[in-house]
Amino acid sequence: MVAQSVNTKPSEYTSLNLDRIRMGVKLQAPIYDGDSEKNILLLASGKTITKGTIENLKRRGIRSVRVHERDLINLTLAPGESQNSQTNSAVENRRRKNQLQSAYAASQKQEADSKRTDSPWQIQTSSFLHEIRPVQATSYSPAMKNQYREQFAVLTKITDDIYRQLLVTRRISMPQIYDITNISFSQMAQDMDLFVLEGITPIDDGNYCRHGLQMSSLAMAIGTQLGLSREKLIHLAIGCLLHDTGMNRIDSKALWSNEPLNPIQYVELKKHPIITFDLLSKVHEIPTISKIIAYQIHERCDGSGYPRGQKSNQIHPLSKIAAVADKFIDLVSTRPNKTGLLPYQAAEKLVYGAAQGKYDRNAVRALLQSISLYPVGSLVELNNGQLAIVIRTNRIHYDNPIVEVLEQNGMNHLTNLSDYEDVHVVRAVSKEELQAPSFAI
Repeated sequence: MVAQSVNTKPSEYTSLNLDRIRMGVKLQAPIYDGDSEKNILLLASGKTITKGTIENLKRRGIRSVRVHERDLINLTLAPGESQNSQTNSAVENRRRKNQLQSAYAASQKQEADSKRTDSPWQIQTSSFLHEIRPVQATSYSPAMKNQYREQFAVLTKITDDIYRQLLVTRRISMPQIYDITNISFSQMAQDMDLFVLEGITPIDDGNYCRHGLQMSSLAMAIGTQLGLSREKLIHLAIGCLLHDTGMNRIDSKALWSNEPLNPIQYVELKKHPIITFDLLSKVHEIPTISKIIAYQIHERCDGSGYPRGQKSNQIHPLSKIAAVADKFIDLVSTRPNKTGLLPYQAAEKLVYGAAQGKYDRNAVRALLQSISLYPVGSLVELNNGQLAIVIRTNRIHYDNPIVEVLEQNGMNHLTNLSDYEDVHVVRAVSKEELQAPSFAI
């Protein structure tokens, strides 16, 4: 091994202590001396890190190295893991990999068997969509609106109980899970738009249980528009509901700080789907497909996601729905280091992402059919200068929702924009803009 000095500072590199390097990893990029200002090349790409490699570097006085971002997540030891435990860790990694492959194969077989009678992307006789009421140009029932809000609060507490039970006892109450899905089915059948409105309203308190429930609700609405059966919607809901259980086993404080995540903190964040899968794999009552969904939610169709950088043909169809629901909720949510977008801006980003091959186009299209291009609850400006609140989506006519026009005399009225060729939405309006004098109602 020959050390070589380079003239330019390597880009996209992060310093990593030698004692925090994982053995058995094959380098995708060279690594450099982390303490030298001359950026001395230590190991070339293609080299596999062994115990002898690390000991050799230590004998040369090397204490830290600069690692390329492509290798950072694979090279960094998890909290509490040491190089002395690498032998056991390697066995555990192989176990996890084999377990995941077996689970995925089982889910693919189950999906293939199901496709013979019920394609996941077509409207079949078993599709729950047949139980949804046709769109009507009516406002929400005040009593039903209060009921949905109260039920959502109760379901959040139930989800919290499920998380606690899973993390402490490695067991889960499936009756509680089915309570959540049954209430969701009932709410969707009664008033899909009101169900969606409650599900996409962001609550920025860092509550993973609430986030999982919101994501589960939105994913069920998307899946319904795609024609999924009750059984598949339940599998989808469970995967979404439980996908963040692993966040409770990592150091997630950085997510709620005022500073952006550094590379090491981002590596830590990207471990939570693996931890979640390990937790769920020990609970036999959870459907195999739901475990795959929880594991793959952060994968992207173009291979840019994590934890494995899988591409479209490697990602379960239901995971692609979950990914769209999760990203929408994330985009509209505010954290100390991130301001939430307007729902329209979030929808626009997902449409652009689908066009670039990042998200499944069918899933994004079904999202728009579920929430409208100007999502339910959004404040919008019409081309005649009037302001309105989006009350309902017109499903496939997602750019012409049903709105409640705000009048100065307080006599607001509903308008189905699909009935008018000369009236349409021109833009979304923030609450801050509404307070400006020019928008006084």
